[in-house]
Amino acid sequence: MGSRIQILAITASILVILLVIFLVRQRKLREEYCIIWIIGSLSLIVFSIWRGLLDIIGNLVGVYYAPAFLLLVGIMFGALGFLHLMVVISTHTDQNKNMAQEIALLKGKLEELTARREPSG
Repeated sequence: MGSRIQILAITASILVILLVIFLVRQRKLREEYCIIWIIGSLSLIVFSIWRGLLDIIGNLVGVYYAPAFLLLVGIMFGALGFLHLMVVISTHTDQNKNMAQEIALLKGKLEELTARREPSG
């Protein structure tokens, strides 16, 4: 039974790596974000192949049930990823607001210059 789960975990990790590479090639995922996904998938492959490694790390950290530690690390990385995305969204929102204001100012200036050039009729 354990080898089935091991094969499933390895296969799923390889599929994630292939999906990430496909998304990068299609320009739907930036390279800076694909590194995180590839490292995470490779880590899961290592833990799937060397099943005792998770127990060793769990004992070093003082966790009694090692898969719970893996879940905790996954949740922490997910939370950090979510925080990073919120920072990116906030930055883009501010940039969009500034750009809209600059466009409005330029549009007003263009209308003013156009009104000066045209003879009043």
